[in-house]
This record gives sequence, C-alpha cells and structure tokens, in this order.
Amino acid sequence: MRQQTRSRIADGLDRTRLLLPAERLREGWLALRVHEQAETGPDGLPVPPPRLRLLVDGRTGDGEAFLRLGAQMCDSIRGAAATAGAPVERMRAVLDFGCGCGRVARHWAAVPGPEIYGCDYNPDLVAWCAANLPNLRATRNRLAPPTPYVTGSFDLVYALSVFSHLDEVLQRGWLAEFWRLLRPGGLLVLSVLGERMRHRLTPEEQQHFDCSEMIVQRPRMAGRNLCTVYHPRSYVTGTLLSDFSEVKRFDLGSPSQPILQEAYLARL
Repeated sequence: MRQQTRSRIADGLDRTRLLLPAERLREGWLALRVHEQAETGPDGLPVPPPRLRLLVDGRTGDGEAFLRLGAQMCDSIRGAAATAGAPVERMRAVLDFGCGCGRVARHWAAVPGPEIYGCDYNPDLVAWCAANLPNLRATRNRLAPPTPYVTGSFDLVYALSVFSHLDEVLQRGWLAEFWRLLRPGGLLVLSVLGERMRHRLTPEEQQHFDCSEMIVQRPRMAGRNLCTVYHPRSYVTGTLLSDFSEVKRFDLGSPSQPILQEAYLARL
C-alpha cells in the first residue's frame, strides 16, 4: 500500500512537471544523510560517492550494500553462464549495459578471461568509471540504440535493472541491438521487476499484469529511475525474449543476500 501511495504521488508530480526537480531534491537529501564509509573497497578499487551510488540504487546509497550487492550479482551471472555451458572465464568479451558506476563491473577484475566493457546513458556515471575502474572500458550510449560496438563483439551482454526503466519502444530497440552485438550462441542476461513486485501495482494495474501485459508507469521519464516498469513472466518468455532460445529464469540473490529483481538468461 505504501508503494502504491508513492506511485500516485509521483504520477501527480509528473503531471505537473515537478517530478524531476522533486527527485533531484530527494537524491540530494539522501546523499547528505549517507554516513561515508571507506573510500576504497576490499578489492582495492575506489568506491563511488553517495550521489552516484544513489543514481544506481535509488534508495539509500549505502556503500557497503553497494559493494555487497554488486558482488552477489556478479557471482550469480557467473553461475548462470556456467550452468548454461558457457563459463565466463572462456569468453572473450562481456558488455555491462547500463553499467552505472560499476556496481557489478568492478567485480569482474577478479575474474580471468574476458575483456569487460560497459556503457551507460548517464555521462557522470561513465566518467567516474573511466577514471576509476581500469578493468572496465566505459562508453556513453544514447537513450535509444545503436551503440558504437562492432557487430558480434560480445559473448555475454547483461542489463540489470535497466529494462525496469524503459518503455516498450526502447526495450524492443535495445533487444534488437543486443541481437546485433552478440556472437552466435552468445548469452543475454536481463533482470526485471516481476511477480515479486506485483503488490506495488494498483488493483487495475494488477489485472493487466495478470493478463500478461507489461506495466509502464510514467513513460515520459523513460531512461530514468522515475519510469518504473513491471514484467510478467509470461510476457518476458513469450514476447520480450521470444526471438532468443533457451530462456531460463535464475536467482540473482542468495539466501543471505536476497535480490527482488527477477533475472533471465537467454541464448542467441
């Protein structure tokens, strides 16, 4: 119920064109509240400042949680790829699409094998990655495709909590771009807000969700956290990833570190 109330407030602010300035004030206030922790993580790499962490997390900006969640998601992707018969260690190149300030990408520094690339729509996030994460080749992308990468460049493309903020047109465009970027047999990993987050929806939205319809809230804000998208499992497998094969769900989290986004792995 609390989330539904927040969503209605956000809808009202969006209609009056006050949502973006209100969100910037909220992010600034949260950043000031964060008790700054170590400037360097256990991996020896710099930890991004609270303001940038909030652009990725959207909630607390806590540094320890930022590092812990990133490590968990990296481990889960490695496990899912290995289960699919394509260990990351044997890959040549991996793309972190929507890399943010390197929450997941930084952890590939400890994994031998592939070159790690990252791209993001936000220039501040890309600039921080380029200056602080030597294992990551960071590039800025536009809101809509294409990217500057050569066709067939990657063995794995993953986009975590990205399609949760893109409208249907942008999602279809980026899936076509991923198809172009992946090598034959390459893997795609997506995470979305799914069944676990159904309770956030209004009763009317829940009815549409239960009919396998994707729910897009505040589409005018596509590309920002302010646009929130919910994907039924049947929509993901039957529509969104219908051009891919071997579509399987897997858990990004663990018993000690639950993650509410639902993750899917698919093969080109």
